[in-house]
Amino acid sequence: MRHVARLAKASCALAFFFFQVTACTDDESGGGITLSSSSAIELYPVVNQKGTVSFSAPSSWTATCSANWLYISPRQGEAGDNTITVMTTSTNQTKATRSAQLMITSRGTQKSVTVVQSGKYALFLQDEIFQGPEGGTLTIPFVSNLEESDNPQVSYSAVDWISWADQSRLTRSEWNGHLPAIYLEPNLTTETRTAVFALMMASASGEWLGLDTCFVHQQGLPVNYESTDYSSDGVVTVLQQATVGRGINVVIMGDGFADCDIADGTYMQVMQQTLDNMFSEEPVKSLRDYFTVYAVTAVSQNHGVGADYSTVFSTVPSLTESGISCDEDKIEEYLSKVPGVNIQNMLAVVILNSHAHNGVTYWYSDQNHQPVQYALAMCPVIENLESETFRQVLTHEVIGHGLAKLGDEYGYATQGTATDEIVSRVSSMHDYGWLLNVDGSNDAASVVWSRFIGDSQFANENIGVFEGGYTYAGGIFRPTEESMMNSNRSPFNAPSRQAIYNKVMELGEGRTDVSYEEFVAFDAVHKPTVWDYTVTRSRQSSGWRPAPPVLKQLR
Repeated sequence: MRHVARLAKASCALAFFFFQVTACTDDESGGGITLSSSSAIELYPVVNQKGTVSFSAPSSWTATCSANWLYISPRQGEAGDNTITVMTTSTNQTKATRSAQLMITSRGTQKSVTVVQSGKYALFLQDEIFQGPEGGTLTIPFVSNLEESDNPQVSYSAVDWISWADQSRLTRSEWNGHLPAIYLEPNLTTETRTAVFALMMASASGEWLGLDTCFVHQQGLPVNYESTDYSSDGVVTVLQQATVGRGINVVIMGDGFADCDIADGTYMQVMQQTLDNMFSEEPVKSLRDYFTVYAVTAVSQNHGVGADYSTVFSTVPSLTESGISCDEDKIEEYLSKVPGVNIQNMLAVVILNSHAHNGVTYWYSDQNHQPVQYALAMCPVIENLESETFRQVLTHEVIGHGLAKLGDEYGYATQGTATDEIVSRVSSMHDYGWLLNVDGSNDAASVVWSRFIGDSQFANENIGVFEGGYTYAGGIFRPTEESMMNSNRSPFNAPSRQAIYNKVMELGEGRTDVSYEEFVAFDAVHKPTVWDYTVTRSRQSSGWRPAPPVLKQLR
């Protein structure tokens, strides 16, 4: 079916929505296995809905479940108190509630836990809709079994070029196979722009659940502008000079900016906003003086980026998934225009002249397959230059991935459990000071951030061991439920801040002996001011995340 192929997208786009869990049922044949409650796990009909089963086993145990719409982890363990997490891997596309039995076996006895997924659904009939630049009205078809009591709603990402054509409030009576008509303003630029629509319903507790998404792409005008003035191409500007330490070099460049964008000041405005966004989060906000930041002017033939445009770095953002391709050799050629900068010890940032929701960072190794500090972070001007989403994604990519080599703190059900090879890779990267915010161990005493757990100075961050990270739903663990390296909505958590601080001391002062106590003393004075690690800064309703880093070899 068409919807099966959509599950990976839906799991990414809807990972932020609410879930509800009410413990588990007790099977009289269980013997020495003790469950914590007597009711069933009730999950909503969308993907990535989680529940937990807590129990005590008299000896080693195994867990099995035959339902292909459920992911369970772990599947085995030792005697004592244990917790199993169950997570939906698909949307229930039927009206009927479906259920599955989770069987826990220990010392020849079993306990059965019933997992129920309700049958409410609303599904778009198209994943994507492409419209021309001329604008006009559009209807988006869907199917649904929701009732008015489910309080169905639709939301879309904050864009100023879409509105409801009749300006009426969307109610259940209007849900007759398609949404009320929307109106698209004419696209007078040469780039494609995208809005994300989400079908939603209210949960029993009043939280909103996302049931499905549809991407509406409005194409730009044909590429008809060509640059004629290349006199400023390759010009190097010092945006900021380090005043502390030996200087950490960062080079910012833009792609898809024509000579008109250079002449009217747009290019340098983008460079300056990029600089300010990079240093908007602690701890780099307080360590900014360690960095020397350059801008290199790159004049493209066309205004805009994509497969149909001729640009300096040939960047092409994907319309349907996170990721950006580019001409790495050309990027390195322009980086070499900055005098005295060693590419293996610098950070490159390329900003795309596009409002697409994308972002990716390339990591590199040398010819001997040893990791080097150099990284290439790429990010479009998401939504607009002042957009909070642009700031968050840029920070995630440039500071999190690019500078500190942090891993993503989220996982997808479709990725499943990390293999032993992946766990070993994560562990080996710790030796280089990479991925210090994810671990293949769930032992609070041995994870790389173990010193933070139980430290009262970080009590309000709820630091522990949470399953899901490095894009894997199981087998990799992270320090906090939410963070800048998860959905970007929160500050960097303490282990990530420590990794960033240590990296600045290493690159800026040549020190590799920074103690835990030194970081804690610094952090006590320079903590982030926002502490809600579940619902802090707003993001677009789709729950979109940037792509994970891509490891490459330097030429």
